[in-house]
Amino acid sequence: MKMFARNALALSVAAAMISGAAHAQSTPGIETVTVYGEPGKTEAATKLNLSIFETPQMVSVVSRDQMDDFSLNEVNALLDYVPGVTVEHVETDRTYYTARGFDIVNFQYDGVGVPFSYGLTQGHADTAIYEQVEVVKGATGLTTGLANPSATINYVRKRPTEELQATVSASAGSWSQYRLEGDVSGPVVEDRLNGRVVVAQQDGDSYLDRYSKDLTVFYGVLSGELTDHTRFTVGHSVNDNHNEGNSSGALPLFYNDGSLTDYDVSTNTSPDWAYQDVQQQRTFAELEQDLGERWLLKAILTRNVQDKEWETFYLSGAPDPATEEGLVGVASYYEAQDEENVADLFVSGSFSLWGQDHDLVAGINLADIKLTARSVYASEWAGYDDPVGGDWALGNTPRPAFDIDDPANSSTDIDQTQDAYYVSSRLNLNDAVSILLGARHVDLEQSGISYGAPQGVSDAETVPYAGVTYEVLSGTMLYASYSEVFKQQTWVDADLAPLGPVQGESTEAGVKQGLFDGNAVLTAALFQSAQENFGEWFARDVDTGLNLYRGVELESDGFEVELTGELLPGLNLSAGYTQVEVEDENGNDTRRFIPTQQFKLALAYQVPAVPALRVGSGVNWQNEIYYANTEVQGSYALVDLFARYELSDNLSLALNINNALDETYRQSPQWGQANFGASRNATASITWQY
Repeated sequence: MKMFARNALALSVAAAMISGAAHAQSTPGIETVTVYGEPGKTEAATKLNLSIFETPQMVSVVSRDQMDDFSLNEVNALLDYVPGVTVEHVETDRTYYTARGFDIVNFQYDGVGVPFSYGLTQGHADTAIYEQVEVVKGATGLTTGLANPSATINYVRKRPTEELQATVSASAGSWSQYRLEGDVSGPVVEDRLNGRVVVAQQDGDSYLDRYSKDLTVFYGVLSGELTDHTRFTVGHSVNDNHNEGNSSGALPLFYNDGSLTDYDVSTNTSPDWAYQDVQQQRTFAELEQDLGERWLLKAILTRNVQDKEWETFYLSGAPDPATEEGLVGVASYYEAQDEENVADLFVSGSFSLWGQDHDLVAGINLADIKLTARSVYASEWAGYDDPVGGDWALGNTPRPAFDIDDPANSSTDIDQTQDAYYVSSRLNLNDAVSILLGARHVDLEQSGISYGAPQGVSDAETVPYAGVTYEVLSGTMLYASYSEVFKQQTWVDADLAPLGPVQGESTEAGVKQGLFDGNAVLTAALFQSAQENFGEWFARDVDTGLNLYRGVELESDGFEVELTGELLPGLNLSAGYTQVEVEDENGNDTRRFIPTQQFKLALAYQVPAVPALRVGSGVNWQNEIYYANTEVQGSYALVDLFARYELSDNLSLALNINNALDETYRQSPQWGQANFGASRNATASITWQY
């Protein structure tokens, strides 16, 4: 609360600066398409087809151009460039995303919510199939059954084009990393059916000892017309990821004398036999039917299946600074499948009343989710108390035998259904003022068991949403929004009973200003949220190995400023500063593994004197982070550089340098361990376009 009040002054100053800019420059509209931070339409927050300027929440967009400029080939790398988002690498292949102090659990694909009750991401997802990625900050309970005050990430997939186009690129980089990517799109049946195919293959080693990645991507999509008023789209994607030498957990943070550990950046806790396979398949079908000139009926079916398998060796404890002895280990084999089937049916359109046009969306979303998993512990290295020798960093711990046919192994088998009914509207009181109102009712049923703990849950909740926008001057928009928070949790408490959902509320207020003839948008916002029964880890059950959680009360507030778009002809910018503070019920700072201050910048410039040359730089700065009350990483800035040169209309060369200053930094200390981030590295690529 104290930070929220403090930042009111900062927002007032920012608003005054924006107002001055508005008077200094005409802004006739913001619909012009720009390279960075596309200010076009987004359905991620309300499904009302609002522009970013009209959405009463902070919206960040990473365009295809920005992905190509900075070689953001993986989702983790892309989200590192989104202002206000942290990518918490807790180990090599497990990642959490956070915004405004909390895990992001809401993910959409082309505006359709995929229910996700926890924020853990496993493996590595490729970006080759996406046209852009939208991140809507704050709770967006209208379009997803899980409303939490972090953010919603909407992945916008590439769609077929009416004209033939093709792109092929090849790259080579540090640590023997190689990548080949192709994208072909165009008509299949003239005026009736278009198609697109995207493929990518990437493999190579890494800065970590023994760790390597192999990634294969396929995406195919067809779209066409059944009649002049009926359209369809069908698509399927595969993201197949195989990693070797993947770590379970990360490097110890502290020696047994309490001092911080000091390892080489390349140090890896993984033995040479560890591996991870994660395959994600997504299939979708869409049908659109015009209902007159102003209304549309749309049905979307989505099936997502993720198969996972790995063998790992987890180390814990605090080693001796001289001998590196004192750690204990556990080896396990793990396999799991997550299956989601989602149906979304809605009608949208506009109507006239009181001399104004208004927008309305009403629909249903039915989701069926099945989670199955099992862990197999070896007879050797079976517990969390088996001592490990001081040469663990060499990766020569012998592989034990795993009895994968043993039915007594720990397992998960959960069935969950989420039936949601939603309505959202934009009521235009006049040409300047609009009110957004809506609600989403969710019926949730869950049954099953997880590692001996029952998972039966039955809950229902109605989540309201309200927002207002006021264009006080042409191109100057004031806004505010409110949403309740409701998020089911899979955690169990000390009695091994389901912890139950998080509930609370989220608010945001801000100002958006169109700049540079509508080619850029400056946004400043205050945000605040309160949550009850938020799951906080406190112990591990010795009998089942389950992590135990307790429900706590948390408050988050902060301030964000973001500027995106084309500032001058050929000069594109995406920049943002975020400040956030999370407090517990006693007013103490908590979740301090997340930085409280961040600044991110992506800048690209088409050099006028050399029109074929495009150069740019990215900066990602954050302040210090903590584990418990100990600072484990001071503030630091990562600097990326790129240059692209057009040899001809069809052929270009590019060079990307990441962490150009070779900064040494620890990644997320969330679980009391942390690997180091990648040292300086470079990638050269060649691209042919038709």
